[in-house]
Amino acid sequence: NGVYASAGIKDVILDADLAGILAHEAIGHTTEADLVMGGSIAENCMNQKVASDLITLIDYANTCNGKVCPVPVYVDDEGTKSEDVVIIKDGVLKKYMHNKDSARHFNTNPTGNARAYEFSDEPLIRMRNTAFVPGKSSLEKMISSIDDGYYLVKTGNGQADSTSEFMFAITMGYEIKNGKLGRAIKDTTISGIAFD
Repeated sequence: NGVYASAGIKDVILDADLAGILAHEAIGHTTEADLVMGGSIAENCMNQKVASDLITLIDYANTCNGKVCPVPVYVDDEGTKSEDVVIIKDGVLKKYMHNKDSARHFNTNPTGNARAYEFSDEPLIRMRNTAFVPGKSSLEKMISSIDDGYYLVKTGNGQADSTSEFMFAITMGYEIKNGKLGRAIKDTTISGIAFD
């Protein structure tokens, strides 16, 4: 009994898994310093506002809130001790993720983000455990603040590029009408530019 989502610009709430995929694909990759050197959208955004004041995004090295992360990296594949990287703090782009080479290029310290698939592969700069820091608003409060929008829960496949433009399939979601959850929506697609 689902309905089709209406086209256009909408206010949405992203459930945790979907927000995590957006953080990883549309923002995280754009702030890997090798991709920044290759011309990603983050290239000229350091210390500039790129998101709402509510947004803090961290690439956690090995622990978060006292728990071991799903992909703990204590020492990267160049032998650098891994550290947390606060990518966005209160909406401002603060740091890129680095290996030794990119750290020299940007005159900063490596962050322990050099990762190789096999021992014989050249390590590339890649994320470990990238996540938004939780805010203070409850889900109920967020839903009640939206007159006409959607609560998006599950995603199918999707993609993003170095401009932070993204497109993801949504396989589970609900209407929000007058601050209340409504009907389920049929499979749909969301797209946008994360840095907008």
